[in-house]
Formats: sequence, structure tokens, C-alpha cells
Amino acid sequence: MQQPLTTHRRQEYADSQPYRKQIAPRSIRRPRCLLGASRRGPPVVPQVGRGIRLAASLLSLVQWRKDQLAYNCIDHHVNRGWGGHAALVYANERGERQVFTYSQLKHEVERIAAALRGMGIEKGDRITIYMPISAEAIMLMLATVRIGAIHSVVFAGFGAGALGDRIQASGSRLVFATDITYRAGRDIPLKHIVDASMEIGGESVEHVVVLRRDPGTSMTPERDVDWNDFLAQGAGNDGSHVEMESNEPAYILATSGTTAKPKLVVHAHGGYQVGIHSMGKWCFGLRDTDVWWSTSDIGWVVGHSYIVYAPLLAGATTIAFEGAINHPTPDAIWQITDEFGVTGMFTSPTAVRLLMRYGDEGKPKTKLPSLERVFCAGEVLNPPAWDWLQNEALEDRIPVIDHYWQTETGGPLVGNPYGLAMLPSSPAPAERPCPASKPPS
Repeated sequence: MQQPLTTHRRQEYADSQPYRKQIAPRSIRRPRCLLGASRRGPPVVPQVGRGIRLAASLLSLVQWRKDQLAYNCIDHHVNRGWGGHAALVYANERGERQVFTYSQLKHEVERIAAALRGMGIEKGDRITIYMPISAEAIMLMLATVRIGAIHSVVFAGFGAGALGDRIQASGSRLVFATDITYRAGRDIPLKHIVDASMEIGGESVEHVVVLRRDPGTSMTPERDVDWNDFLAQGAGNDGSHVEMESNEPAYILATSGTTAKPKLVVHAHGGYQVGIHSMGKWCFGLRDTDVWWSTSDIGWVVGHSYIVYAPLLAGATTIAFEGAINHPTPDAIWQITDEFGVTGMFTSPTAVRLLMRYGDEGKPKTKLPSLERVFCAGEVLNPPAWDWLQNEALEDRIPVIDHYWQTETGGPLVGNPYGLAMLPSSPAPAERPCPASKPPS
């Protein structure tokens, strides 16, 4: 006998027809109108020029006036009276917790921006960040963009060869590193990898700034700078933002492929933030009252777009977790979800399959009353993994949605437009073009 539809599935069917017949076709025929609708409410871009066009699933051929990604992530919300709202929550598997409001985040980012200027970093300069997820790393990303410099974040699990190649390809003047990271109950050393990478691709590097968690970590004289000494360089320097042309680069990131030399992708202030903010609303339903947790890493584009920039553009609270989601217990991911009242989660099919292997121990022990939706991307969410998470772990109470994108796009291309109209979900891989994403003819 057919099972009765849950509340979220009844809403899926109610919403699907207007989206199929009106919203999706209109987003292709009249992209300017769709972009205008996306900008109602808190502005993403202070001033918009003419010649806006959404084409071939990318925000391409965009002409703008002045813009600033980091300003829109922080200052905009402080100025609208949202400064007391939690912006960034850092947590790790050791139980350490830090919470920063938008006003506090602005203060810390300005402090780091001033320190960067004290180190001689200016608009257009590149820096490499080889750090795990941490409050300092995220603030550093925002501070770099704030002064018009360009960051290149390298996943803190790569070896010396991959790091050296990426430093060399970016032409970075500074490298920022953490001496150790926390993973599955162990302290994983990173500093020796940085030292070795300097021999491979460090020709352009003037200094290595080290966030030391172990005071005994060895430093290379004249080259290495302790994080606290770096911050002291901000004395007498300005931490204000620099207005940017919207087609100027905000960051560069190597594609996730592991073959040959790294291929660097550039994302600019204007089109990138309109894209991730719009897709954040349309595909993920991101709003300023969300507690959002993407379990990815800042070394990947998912971390850039949906740990750091899009949640902050929306005025939401973003969770930055360092460690293994299955440590110290298999259901640690659900314990954190409960602890912080997470409303939206973005995870990977690999993480789902990891939890599956634990059976009942990998399922939540509570009903997770705050959690409204879960999104997956990174590789195909295969039907058994989708079925386990949707029907066994979450008992079909909330939707589990697969979607697809790439480093080059910065945000989703194919998925389910949860924020506009929830279409019927199924174990099939993501297959519907996102709004304004034109499928190949």
C-alpha cells in the first residue's frame, strides 16, 4: 500500500508545477528580470551598471561599477543593525568553541587587514593560505579580499609538491600556515610540509606567517613570522575596505583535479557574489536567520562559497568545524547539528557513505528539530546513500537534495530549487538546471 506523503513531500508536489511552467522558463528568457528579483531586499552589489546578462549557466559578460565582496559580507550587515547577530561559529572535535558576531567579525577582519598592509600587501598582491578550517583562516580570507588583494587557499591535506606548485603558480608574496591541525583525535603536523614546499615553489615568497598551536614549533629565522607578531604589524595601519571594479579578482583557486600542473580559476567580486548569493537563496533557501553548516573545507570551492562568502552575504550564521565528523563518536555530525540548532546542512556523498557504514550508530539520536534541509554535492549521491540518509537516518522528515557544480562555476548549476519551489526529490542524481542555468541545446 502506498505510504502517505510527509509534509515536505506534499509541498514538493504543490510547488513543482509553477516552477516548471513559469519560473524556470522565465529565468532563461528574461534573465535581467530574474537578476533584478534576486537583488530585492539586502543589496548584494551597491551599484549595478548596464549590460547585465546571464548566459550559458554562468554570470558572464557582466559590467559593473564599484563593488566589494568582503564589505557586503560584513559591513553591510553591521550598518543595517545586524551587528549583534552571530556571524561565525568555530568548533572543533576537541570541544573548543568560538562565536563571533558581525560586529566582532568586522573588528577582527579590520585588524588582520591592517596587518596585511603592515606587511606590505597591497591591492592585486597574492597570498597563499595553507590552513585548516579556523576562525583565523576565514578572517584572513575576508581581510585579503577587503584590501583588494587576492587569496589562494590550498587544502591543508595536500603534500609539499602540490602546495609548492600552487604557491609558484599564484606568485604569492606571503604564505600563511598553521603548524598543526586536529583530525580524528590526532594532532597532524603541517609546518614541515610548508618548509619543504618552499624548496619547490617558494621563489616569490617573502615571509611565512605561522599560526602556532604548539609553542615549540620551529621557525626559520628571517623568513617565518609568528601570527601574533604579524598582527602587531597592523599598528598605525588602516583596516578599511578598498572599492573594486566588479570584474577585478577576489580570489584564485586551483581546480580539484590532481593531474599535471594546477589550473588556477579566478573569481571576481561582482559576478561571483551575485551568483553565489542568488543560488544561495534560490537553491538552498539561505536567509539571515539560518544557522548554516557546510561540512566541506575552505580548501575547496564549496568552502569558499558556502562556508564563507554566501552565508555571510545572506547575513546568516555559518558553522566552521575543524576535525572529523565521525569523531569522537560516529554520530558526532548530528550532535553538532543539535548543539548549534543547525537549520541547513551541506555535506558530501562521501560523508553520507561514511555514516552508512556505522549502521544505527551513524544515525542521529534525536529528531533534530531545527534541521530543515540537507544538500549534497562533490560527487554523485548514489541511490543507496540517498535512501539511507533520506529514509533511514532522517526518517523522511526533511528533504535530502543532490546538486552539481564545479570549481569553475563557483556555485550550483544543476539541482533542486528549494528556495523557489521544492520539486519532487528522488534517489536519481541531480538533473534539473538551476534558475538561469541554460541546458545545452
